[in-house]
Amino acid sequence: MKPVLQILHGALLEYGSAWGLGMLLLHVLRIRLRRVEHHLFSFLAGSAVLSLLVFLLGVLRRVRQTDFQVLGLALIATGIWVWRRERTREAFERLPKLWTVLFLTGLVAYGVHYFFNALAPEVSPDGAGYHLEIVSEYFRRRRLVPIPTNMYASLPQGLEMLFLFAFALGRNSAAAMVHFGFLMTLPLLVLSFGRRFGFPREGVFGAMLVFASPLVGVDGISAYNDVALATTAFGLFYALQLWDESRDARFLPLAGLLAGFCYSLKYTGALAVPFAIGYVAWRLLRAGQPWPRASLLVALTAAVSVAPWLIKNWVWMGNPLAPFCNALFPNPNFQILGERTYLEVLRHFPDGTSRLKGLLDVTLSDRVSGGLIGLVFLLTPLGLLSLRFPVGRRLWLAAAVFLPGYLGNYGGRFLLPVLPFLALALGLALRNTPGALPALLVFHLVISWNRVEPVYARPAWRLQHTPVRAALRLIPEEKYLEEWIPCYLACRMIDENTPPGAVVFTAEPIPSAYTSRRIVASYPSAAGRTLSDILRTPLRPALQPSVELRLHFPEQPLRGLRVVRIAPQAPEEWSITELRVWLAGREIERKPSWRLRASPNPWQVQSAFDNSYVTRWVSAEPAKPGMKIEVEFAEPETADLVTIETRESRDPEIRLEARDASGRWDVLDWRPEGAKVRPLHGLRRAAAEELKARGVGYLLVQARDFGAMDFQRNAAVWGITPLEEREGARLYRID
Repeated sequence: MKPVLQILHGALLEYGSAWGLGMLLLHVLRIRLRRVEHHLFSFLAGSAVLSLLVFLLGVLRRVRQTDFQVLGLALIATGIWVWRRERTREAFERLPKLWTVLFLTGLVAYGVHYFFNALAPEVSPDGAGYHLEIVSEYFRRRRLVPIPTNMYASLPQGLEMLFLFAFALGRNSAAAMVHFGFLMTLPLLVLSFGRRFGFPREGVFGAMLVFASPLVGVDGISAYNDVALATTAFGLFYALQLWDESRDARFLPLAGLLAGFCYSLKYTGALAVPFAIGYVAWRLLRAGQPWPRASLLVALTAAVSVAPWLIKNWVWMGNPLAPFCNALFPNPNFQILGERTYLEVLRHFPDGTSRLKGLLDVTLSDRVSGGLIGLVFLLTPLGLLSLRFPVGRRLWLAAAVFLPGYLGNYGGRFLLPVLPFLALALGLALRNTPGALPALLVFHLVISWNRVEPVYARPAWRLQHTPVRAALRLIPEEKYLEEWIPCYLACRMIDENTPPGAVVFTAEPIPSAYTSRRIVASYPSAAGRTLSDILRTPLRPALQPSVELRLHFPEQPLRGLRVVRIAPQAPEEWSITELRVWLAGREIERKPSWRLRASPNPWQVQSAFDNSYVTRWVSAEPAKPGMKIEVEFAEPETADLVTIETRESRDPEIRLEARDASGRWDVLDWRPEGAKVRPLHGLRRAAAEELKARGVGYLLVQARDFGAMDFQRNAAVWGITPLEEREGARLYRID
């Protein structure tokens, strides 16, 4: 039972710390709330502030278990002190008996089900794949560190900071329990909203409709962040309505803090900030009251949560909005073409399903959406009837604000921040239909249960059972992880066969939260893509240089040479494997004093001058006129020929420019001569050596990976040694 106690200790200390901080914050702001509201907003606001404190501790290199213990106990003691001073707060009126029974039945039944799933070993794809990989790396290093080989480490990490707090005490499952805390807060928050504004029955309906949603449950018990965003976004909406009702300016810092926390949880929550600022300005303008000061207060408090992540990315990645917007902020870590490809994949269903069919899929069958929200949400269009109520119009406005997150990613979980607003709107629309709300709610509670759900749908991602024995560690954690996580044994194999600090390259991501080694996958960064290209070049002729372009010009002394692309724009990138300068049939020896430049992607220009056929310079974005690559000589060099080894087979559409003694660039008259590159040999060994030179000591090759059989058959030719194989994955050491 010791691991269970450690997990609960980590989670409860995080809950208590957030609550204590929130109690102190609300006490300082002197905000008056009902009793339940006060505790819920204390948890939400305190979570936002605690996240910032952990970030600060990470910057100060104080990511230590002892520091979190001391901080947590101090914050809990502070919260208790404040609570004892203010526990006379007014309570809500009692719910009608039927609705009390419905709410408690759903909360207890699903809550217990969710609790044991959250307490069980963490097996979610992204949780075990990268959320907790980042957290564990920070904990191992005792501080926040840049991770340029993983694009996900550049996303805002507001919830990961809370994961880190709990992880230090209870490891992976404690982090998942942090998200479970937000899952349990959400229905209480929705119900409190309904009770506060005069529709408690609809509040119960909306709360349970969201809470029992299968996708909400499986996401909320995992080390994800979608349910946390849904809870915080609804908390922001709630705070804005409290301000609107009372016009008490003390609610504005609370709203700003929650809006900024939405951004820090997930980029798709960024619209919460302009929503909060705009809502305050709009309501004050309609009332004929001055608005700039109030909106500025919201903006400044939101900036407290937003700024750390912008600054972190600017300093470490050269792009405050990394891993996106790389066209605005060029940097060596993420490539524009890779970003565009990634976003394009996210926007469209793999089989071409339309968005409308996608909405049907996420409610009916989950064929491609990655989760099921429930059949009752098919009635969402009826919720438009709630537009006849002022609060209904505001609910639909908030839903519209957070809907773009789903438009940018077809995954069903990107709908979760919208669900509380839609569920309440549907409840309001049907409030005067006798028996409709309790009947629909009972129906939803029944068909969403994990044993009933497979009767009408087979979601790819769902809670299949209540793992009590696994949660209590009566089943060994290793055994459970082997059963439920693909490639878990490959992670154990890596740890057992490599030294601490080893770097392992893999084409496909693995559950790297369960290995202490540094895993570099092929797609999440420019470095990973480059390593992948190097490994694939010996096996794919399309990546090898097939043509040598020979550009002859009159012999002359030069201070530099520049090749400029003048061909029309093309969807593929421009690449050059090797660029050489010649005189009288002999290549001019390259010198360290030569200054190399390229535009775009100057960080990779050395690859066109390294005499290697497994590396190349690429534009890293679609080819267009004006792209260039150049070399400037330290001393004038006499030359009469430039050769460009590339994979492009068309006639060259380039301009050759020379820099004279005065520093001016002039166009050279040249005559082309094309010749095929001679047969290339030794590429396999060259690729392995290149990876080792770049710090990669090991390869993990899965059976489905491109070239897997070639690695197995020609290991000696590659210069790699097979170490072990598990679950169809082979580990090789680069010799």
